[in-house]
Amino acid sequence: MLLTPVRPFPKDVLEYLRVHHIITLSTASFTGMPHANTVAYASEESAIYFSIGEDTTVARNVADNRYMSFTIDDYTTDWRKVRELQGVGECQPVQLDDRDGALRALHEKFVRSPARLFGGLYRIRPLEVHFVDYDYARVSADEGVGAPELTSRVYQLDEVSTVPPHGAVSTSLPSSTFAAGEIIFRPGDPGGQFYVIVDGEVEVRGEGYGADQTVVRLGAGRMFGDQATLRGQRGALTAHAVTDCALLAIARDAVRDLLLQQP
Repeated sequence: MLLTPVRPFPKDVLEYLRVHHIITLSTASFTGMPHANTVAYASEESAIYFSIGEDTTVARNVADNRYMSFTIDDYTTDWRKVRELQGVGECQPVQLDDRDGALRALHEKFVRSPARLFGGLYRIRPLEVHFVDYDYARVSADEGVGAPELTSRVYQLDEVSTVPPHGAVSTSLPSSTFAAGEIIFRPGDPGGQFYVIVDGEVEVRGEGYGADQTVVRLGAGRMFGDQATLRGQRGALTAHAVTDCALLAIARDAVRDLLLQQP
């Protein structure tokens, strides 16, 4: 999938990106679970590059949902924030024909730290960025109390569309609760739903060799369901709550559509 075309960064944004080195990335899985991470970065006229391991949460989230937000902060020596650059954009792995440019930008910025380049290469195409300035002129010099005055400048960089409110699967999912010992689904249930565990523990069991056998026991953050239902077949598994559970429900068709989008 191609990234949305964007305009070049304004000069003051380019300069801010040039003199800073660390960016905080905010990503989300397709279920909406948020994650934040800081990485070193380099930039060019309309893109930000970073390198990160392929088995990290950031890499997995980008595979599920290419939209991310980011922040680059500016502090004084007494740790008061004076400015930050905030933005939102699309992120994807760097393609082969762009790899040389990404490596060149990273090597030029981190010539003394080649270890920063290990891992997969990724590119952010910001769709919107804005500066937030913190003015402490009205804060008491003696007591150091009071909130700074904030001003901001917004730059719209995308030429096609605004950022959508959700990724491949809506993050506004219906929730359900199950008491310990309660059956979540059993073979033959018509719904064929999948679930993400928000809290609690679930056990999935299947019948085999004349007796029930535990297939897997799962905790918070894991997704489960009966894969046979994705193929339109009768489910063969039973899931029950080991403890009191809070779950997010995902429709079978949404899971199937998501899997079909994967390369």
